[in-house]
Amino acid sequence: MTKLLEKNGAEMCAALVSIAAPMKAFLDDKEFIDTFRACTKKGAKSQLQSMAIIYADMVPLLFGKKHLKDTMAILATVEGKSVKDMLEMNGVELMKDALDAWKEQISPFFTQLGLSV
Repeated sequence: MTKLLEKNGAEMCAALVSIAAPMKAFLDDKEFIDTFRACTKKGAKSQLQSMAIIYADMVPLLFGKKHLKDTMAILATVEGKSVKDMLEMNGVELMKDALDAWKEQISPFFTQLGLSV
């Protein structure tokens, strides 16, 4: 399986369709939206402080009971892996993949489409 930014047209269409429902689950969750907005507005004085804010506020929403399936479905699609493979990864590798997916694929993808905020 290929990563998001390496997909051809047909693969990209299938990937976008497969992540639509999990993305909608996040967008329909007022708590998630409010927390995401707050995290992007908080003025951290250092990268460490910024990471601490994101960890404390976002990690429970992304990887907690409420949205774990949504998060893993999106990550698996972006990384070109199965959800099962993602969940069986070493925990440190999973978190590294999640951060790399955000920085290297998800953010650039939406920026290239002009959909970044």
